[in-house]
Amino acid sequence: MAMVMLSGCIHDDFEQPEPWDYPQGTVLTISELRQLFSGTPVIFNADFYIHGVITMDDKSGNIYRSAFIEDHTAGINLRLVAPGGIYTGDSVRVYLKGTILDSYQRMLQLDNVNADRNINKIAVMKHVSPRVLDIPAILSGKYQGQLVALENVQFSVADTGQTFADKQGLRTMNRTLQDCDGNAIIVRTSGYAYFADSLVPAGSGSLVAVVSQFQQDIQLTIRRLDEVIMTGDRCAIPGDDYQLLTIAALRNNFREGNAVIPANSRIEGVVISDREHGNHPGQNLYLADESGRGIALRFTAFHHFDLGTRVRVVFSTATSMSTFMGLLQIDNLPAGSAFDLGPGTLPPPVTLTIAEASEQMDKYQSTLVRLDNVTISGGTTFTRNLTLTDASGQMLLYTYDWASFSGEPLPSGNLSITGILSMFTNPQLLIRNTGDISR
Repeated sequence: MAMVMLSGCIHDDFEQPEPWDYPQGTVLTISELRQLFSGTPVIFNADFYIHGVITMDDKSGNIYRSAFIEDHTAGINLRLVAPGGIYTGDSVRVYLKGTILDSYQRMLQLDNVNADRNINKIAVMKHVSPRVLDIPAILSGKYQGQLVALENVQFSVADTGQTFADKQGLRTMNRTLQDCDGNAIIVRTSGYAYFADSLVPAGSGSLVAVVSQFQQDIQLTIRRLDEVIMTGDRCAIPGDDYQLLTIAALRNNFREGNAVIPANSRIEGVVISDREHGNHPGQNLYLADESGRGIALRFTAFHHFDLGTRVRVVFSTATSMSTFMGLLQIDNLPAGSAFDLGPGTLPPPVTLTIAEASEQMDKYQSTLVRLDNVTISGGTTFTRNLTLTDASGQMLLYTYDWASFSGEPLPSGNLSITGILSMFTNPQLLIRNTGDISR
């Protein structure tokens, strides 16, 4: 409620602060400012300044108590002690004394900025032209905090027709922006944004946004809805003329000694792993085709394919399969080799005993399986290696440290558990989320 009241109080009419004579000091470019951060907070106790133009303010509601500033060298996020006071297009001098240069979830920011005491407004309506970039350039991480424009892009099929965020529940949402080569980046929108309940466009076109970051994810923050112009035809999905291979055929070829997927071929299937809850590395994905057979994919960067998305993977050149700790996978897949085909239908899990799952690992590896009448032991919470036991034997249940449910209490008693049958030297089961466990 406090956030709602504060965001609702942002307005254009502010009392003029008392004039304040700024002392002489050292002027830094924003690039030089960023270079001062080496992993620990930098508290400014001396007279330093930066100059720049505000490229995004918090009036839209898409950011809170923040503004982005940019000069000819770089950009950075200003974290304000109170919302409002500076606006897009303001040319300002920022007095750094009393501010803190720090990183929040890998987003570099200048914190504790007081608009009255640290900001000297020099001019207004000095708008910055966005730097025209493509998705791979932005994902390089070189443009954090800067205003960018992308052309010939579109939102994923699964996101079109959805709202940018949950305005009623005031929840921030991620939407996936793609180019015609399959490269993808997150567009993150706050539930407080004025356009949160606007529908994600279905066409292709251009977008202007500020580059931000949250942990590993480079992402985009939209300033205004009129900077999302997508009325053109969607990109054609490549691979229609490529040979469609089944996952069973790939696994059979590997078993017979042929580890090479031929050029100009493709596979299609539904994502059975759950990126949202994170019980696998961010580069990994488990894909199952219509037969229910599955395979592990490992991309060269974090992907953005959610559970239940139908995906096409194209192999323009010959591609090798390999095993890692016993898990067959297609490794080193460029992010642009996979394409969103829209919502798919998850295959039903195969009901097995633990002994059957272990003995038929070659057949059921990387597929959805269901184990009935099992118990979990080895701890009290979901954490790394636990033991599943049924009347036929035992198997590991593995939870990654970064999974959303890591550390949650374990259920007791006889359970039915659905998960992905995987391998790390020994067979193991990866649940997608706690909804995979029932009594």
